[in-house]
Amino acid sequence: MLHSPPPVPRPAADRSRGPRRVLQAVAAGSGVPYLVSLLPGVRSEAGFSLVLDGWCQTVFVAAVIGLVFCRAVVSDQDRRAWAAFGLGLASFLAGTLVYYALYQDLAVAPYPAWSDLGWVLFYPFAYVALLGMLRTRVPRLSAGVWLDGLVVGLTVAAAGAALALGAAVRAAEGNLDVVLVSLAYPVADLALLTLAAGAIAVIGRGAGASWWWLSGGVGLFAVVDTVYAYQLAHGTYVDGGPVDLGWALAVVCFGAAATRRPARDRGRCREGADALVLPGVCALGALALLLDGYLGGGEPLAGWLAIGAVLAALARTALSFHDVRALADSRRQARTDELTGLVNRRGVYELLTSLDEELAAGAEVAVLLVDLDRFKEINDSLGHAAGDELLRQVGPRLAADLRATDVLARLGGDEFVVLARDLDADGATALGERIRTRLREPFRSGSMDLTVDGSVGIAVGPVQARCAEELLQMADLAMYAAKRRRTGVAVYDEARDGQGRHRLELADQLRRGIAGGELVLHYQPKLAFDGDHVVGVEALARWRHPERGLLFPDTFIEVAESSGLMGELTVAVLDLALAQARTWADSGHRLSVAVNVSPSNLVDDRFPDEVAQRLRVHGLPASALVLEVTESLLMEDRERAVSVLRRLRDAGVGIAIDDYGTGYSSLAYLAELPVTELKLDRAFVGTMVDSPRNSAIVTSTLQLSHALGLVLVAEGAEDQATVDALADLGCDQVQGYHLSRPLPPEQLLGWLRDRAVRATAVPA
Repeated sequence: MLHSPPPVPRPAADRSRGPRRVLQAVAAGSGVPYLVSLLPGVRSEAGFSLVLDGWCQTVFVAAVIGLVFCRAVVSDQDRRAWAAFGLGLASFLAGTLVYYALYQDLAVAPYPAWSDLGWVLFYPFAYVALLGMLRTRVPRLSAGVWLDGLVVGLTVAAAGAALALGAAVRAAEGNLDVVLVSLAYPVADLALLTLAAGAIAVIGRGAGASWWWLSGGVGLFAVVDTVYAYQLAHGTYVDGGPVDLGWALAVVCFGAAATRRPARDRGRCREGADALVLPGVCALGALALLLDGYLGGGEPLAGWLAIGAVLAALARTALSFHDVRALADSRRQARTDELTGLVNRRGVYELLTSLDEELAAGAEVAVLLVDLDRFKEINDSLGHAAGDELLRQVGPRLAADLRATDVLARLGGDEFVVLARDLDADGATALGERIRTRLREPFRSGSMDLTVDGSVGIAVGPVQARCAEELLQMADLAMYAAKRRRTGVAVYDEARDGQGRHRLELADQLRRGIAGGELVLHYQPKLAFDGDHVVGVEALARWRHPERGLLFPDTFIEVAESSGLMGELTVAVLDLALAQARTWADSGHRLSVAVNVSPSNLVDDRFPDEVAQRLRVHGLPASALVLEVTESLLMEDRERAVSVLRRLRDAGVGIAIDDYGTGYSSLAYLAELPVTELKLDRAFVGTMVDSPRNSAIVTSTLQLSHALGLVLVAEGAEDQATVDALADLGCDQVQGYHLSRPLPPEQLLGWLRDRAVRATAVPA
C-alpha cells in the first residue's frame, strides 16, 4: 500500500494571511468614517456620537489590536514586543469600554475612575514593547549612543513638562488619588516620549518601516495625551475634536506598523556627523528651556529635566574628546612599526599617496630603499632576538643623516625607506652613500659587535615618475641592481631595470584582469579512437588585455608564477571551465574539461575543497573534470602534492600527468600517484613517424600506461599520418592541431556540429 507523504505545515505568515486581510478590511471600514468625522468642520456639533465615537471607534481599535496580535504570531525577533503592545492596546480599549458603560451618561464622571486603570496600563506595556524592539535592533549600545539618546529624551521630556505637567498638577489639588492619577498620565507620557525620542537618536533610519510606524505612533500618542492634559487643566477639551483625531491617527500608525513586512536586517546605530545633529539641537533646546525658566519662572520639573539634558550633553562632549584622542592614538599606532618606532608600511603608502600632488606640481621627491646585507646571517646564527636588537638601532643610526623634513620608515623585515623632498639624483646618491657609511659602523649587541652593510636603490620624481608608489617600485628594482652588481648604491635606470618594472606593471594588470573578468578560455578537443568521438577538451587560458589585445599564456604565465598569482589564476580558469562545461551539458554535449594546475594549488590543503565547491556550484559530477599537473610540479613538494591529489582522486576528479617524458619521469612516482591519464609530450608524438626512437618511446609508454590501467593521451598530432600511426598502436586519445586548434566556446560548438554532419554523411 502506498502512503502519501505527510502534509508540510504552512509557515505562520501563511496561516495568518486570511485573518489579517479580514481585520484590515474591518479596520478600514470602521476607521475611515470615524477619522473623517474628526476632521475640522465635518461634524455639525462637538460632543460624543454613539455611532462614530462609540461603535466605529471601538470596532476600529479592536481590529487594530487583532492586527497587532497577528503580527506577534508571525514575528520571529519581536514576538514578545508585539504581544506586549497588543496587551497595552487591549487595556486601553478596555478602559474606553468601561467608561462608555459606566460613566458616559453621568453628568459628572468620578475621577479617578475604573476606566483610568485601563488607560494608564497602556503605558507600561507600550514602554516594554518599544524597548524590546530597540534592543533587538541594536543589542549593544556604546556609552556615547546611550548619552545621545539621554540628551534627546530628557530634552523632549523637559519640553513636555514645561507644556503640560505643571497645569496638570495644579488642576489635581486635593485628594491624593486625584493627584496620583493626574500625575500618572503626564509622567507616563514623558517616559514614553523620552524613550521614543531617544530611540530615534540611537537607531537612525535602518530599523525598518514597522519600527518607525510603531515608534511614530507611540510618540504621537504621548504628544496628543500631553495636549489633552493641558486642555483638561484649562477646561478646553471637547469630544470629537483635534485631540481625538490625534489619538485616532496614532492608532492608524499602530495598524500600519502591524501590517508592514518585517525588516530582514537589524538596525544599526547612527554614525558620523549625522548622529550628532539631533543630540546637538536638543542640547541647545535644553539650554533654551533653562533660559526661559530663569527669565520667566518655568516649571521646576522641566528645569531639572533640562539640567539633566545639559549635563548629559557635557558628558557626551567629554566622551567625544576622549574618543577622538583614543582614535588619534590608534591611528598613530596603526602607522607605527612596533619594533623600531618608525613609520610602518601602511604609513609609507599613505605618505606616498599624499606626495602625488607635489610630484604633479613639479616638486622633486627622492625615494631611497635600503636593504641590509648579511642580516639573514645574523638572524640565522645568533637568533631573532639579536636581529631585532640590531633593527632597533638602525633607525636612530639612519636618522642622523636625515633632515627634519625627511621621512624614515621600515617597510618590513630588513628593508627601510627614506622619503626626501627637494633632492635630485646626485643629492640622493650622496645621501645613500652616507647611509651605507653609517651602517658599516659596528652595532653593539650584548657583548658582541655586529657589522652589516646596505644596498640602496634610488628613484627620483617627477623626472622618472609622477606617481610616488611607482617611484618606490623603481627604487626596489634599483636596490636589487645595486645588490646584484655589488655597487652599494644605484639609481633607477630604464635600460637596466625597465624589464623588471614592466614585469611589475604586468603583474599588477594581471591581478586586476583576473578580478575584472578579462580571462577567457579556448578549448582544444581530445578525440577517443574507440568510436572516433570527442570525449573532452583542454581549457587553455587567454588574457583579453584592454590595451594589447588577446594575449597567450607564454606572455603572462611566468609573471603569474613569479608574482604569486598562479593559484588565483588557476581558480579563475577552473570556474570558467566548469561554467562552460555546464552550458555544453545543458545543450546536449557532455564533455569532460581538463584544467592545468599550478604549484600553489598542489601544496594548498584547501584546494580539494575549493574544487568540490566549484563542482557543486555548477552542478557537475567530479568525473567531468580532469586536473593536469606536470612532472616538475610534483617534485617541488612531493609528499604534500600526493596528499592533495589523492583527496581529489578520491572525490572522483581525474588526474593527468602533462608533458610526460620531459621532466623527472620515474616509475616510482607513477606507482605512488593517484593518476588516471598520461599525456605524452608533443616532442615524441610529433616526430614518431620519422623517428624510430621516438616511435619506440611512444609504443613503450603506451604499453606502460595500459599495464598501469591509465589512459594515454598523445599531444601534438599535427598530421593524418601521426593520427593513423597512433591508432594502429592502440592509443587511447589524441590531441593536436590536425584535429583542431584551441577554439573559443561558440566556435567549438560549430566544430562539433560540422564533425557530426561529416560523420553521418553517406558517400556518393
